[in-house]
Amino acid sequence: MELSSSKVVATAMGLLPEGIPAPQTGRCAFCGIDIHQGDLYTKFSVGPGFMDTVSLAAKGSGMTCGHCTPLMGASALISTARGVYSPAGVVPFAKWADIGTALREPPEPPFVMLYATANSQHMAWRAKVNLSRELFYVRVGLRDLKIRRETLLSAVPACERIGTYMGIEATAKSIAHPFASLSSDLKEVSHSLLRAKGKSHAIEEAYDELPEDFALLHSLTLGETWGLRFLLSPNAGTTTH
Repeated sequence: MELSSSKVVATAMGLLPEGIPAPQTGRCAFCGIDIHQGDLYTKFSVGPGFMDTVSLAAKGSGMTCGHCTPLMGASALISTARGVYSPAGVVPFAKWADIGTALREPPEPPFVMLYATANSQHMAWRAKVNLSRELFYVRVGLRDLKIRRETLLSAVPACERIGTYMGIEATAKSIAHPFASLSSDLKEVSHSLLRAKGKSHAIEEAYDELPEDFALLHSLTLGETWGLRFLLSPNAGTTTH
């Protein structure tokens, strides 16, 4: 069965396909799924403020599939801004504690993870469909971020060991870790930079003492450093960013 992110998201939300029977075959301009003769579709149409032409999967097709259609309205853009979508339904993905839980234990595939970083972002039709719980992607704003679950989970105790060695104190919301900055929306240029020193040791000393932990940190993808923003702050679940 051919899958698209829109189909996964719409099905999880209980939204039925919309449109009229297609008179001919084609492809959805938005998600790129094949539209067969008789499938529900609508004519491709966007407003003058549409800025995501470069992301269209089938530019010039003139067709929108029945699953993308109900996701294009203003209310749908709001309701699909942040969430984890799968055959089991929709899982919250806005509060930091909820994000941490979903990253540690994603649903059974297929699933789609969406985290908008601006208002009225088109998210649902541009995301990747995940078929594995061990290597998956999160759509964060304009990016598809790769996360290796085992690597991400292993990085948490590695960060705590480094932070503790450097003398960086835990806070009420965050465990000890060596990052100077971690950005939830990736808009900070300092995202994933390490601190130069702590109260006990400088970072150079920590490198010598914990080389394997640093090797793990340096192997992290952008998605994994993004995920650490939430896993390193396990008590920040009441704050939405």
